[in-house]
Amino acid sequence: MSGEIVRALQLWPVWLRLGIQDVRLRFRRSLLGIAWVFLNLTISLLTIGFIYSSLLGQDLKKFLPFLTIGLVVWSYLTAAVVEGGMAFIAAEGYIRQIGVPLFVYLFRSFVSVSLFMLLNLITYFPVAYFSGLTLHYGMLWAVPGLLLMASVVLLFITIFAYLHTRFRDAIPFASALLQVVFYVTPVIWPPEALRQQGLHWVIDYNPFYHLLEVIRQPLLQAEPASTLSYLMVALLIGGLMVIAASCVWRYHQRIVYFL
Repeated sequence: MSGEIVRALQLWPVWLRLGIQDVRLRFRRSLLGIAWVFLNLTISLLTIGFIYSSLLGQDLKKFLPFLTIGLVVWSYLTAAVVEGGMAFIAAEGYIRQIGVPLFVYLFRSFVSVSLFMLLNLITYFPVAYFSGLTLHYGMLWAVPGLLLMASVVLLFITIFAYLHTRFRDAIPFASALLQVVFYVTPVIWPPEALRQQGLHWVIDYNPFYHLLEVIRQPLLQAEPASTLSYLMVALLIGGLMVIAASCVWRYHQRIVYFL
């Protein structure tokens, strides 16, 4: 199995080009092209930002950067499950005709959803400028946070690509579960709102909150997240690695029969 992973990594020009092509095809024959990425996110930010800043008594200028990072990161996670889970099914023609390692298609999906996330993340900087935040070298702490996030996304893609190829209910079930987790994770509402109600445990033991923090804290405060956040993310990655390895071991040799 490790030999297949090495072979797939050596084929990086293939999965990198395919991933970039997937992003390009999204905007094929589109009038606005890639500008739709920024337009869609801007509309969501202004709508949700205006309503929730008023509802929660937040200053809009300070709330928008917080909201932007939350939506971008959560969209990345959602894409890992919904789009990444289709990695093998979408590549059925290639898998049946071309003898390359299956991991190539996982990496392809990872490139596609990651590029889309980076395009969305660009929106943060004009939002931050509008909100009066200044660039600081401490923001570079977001880089290891993004790498940890990318690791989680790659593992999600691996898990759900195998599970959904075997069980076609995997993505709908995971999407419904993610929707529930979304509402109990401070993506569009500040964590202080729940802490004030004495429900801090809902946040402190939520690994997705800490996954947000390792990116959001550096970009908002120009400082690293708490040690607890990095520890919780490390535990999340460790758990996902065990699940991903189990899925690969159980289903890898039979993927072509499940298509």
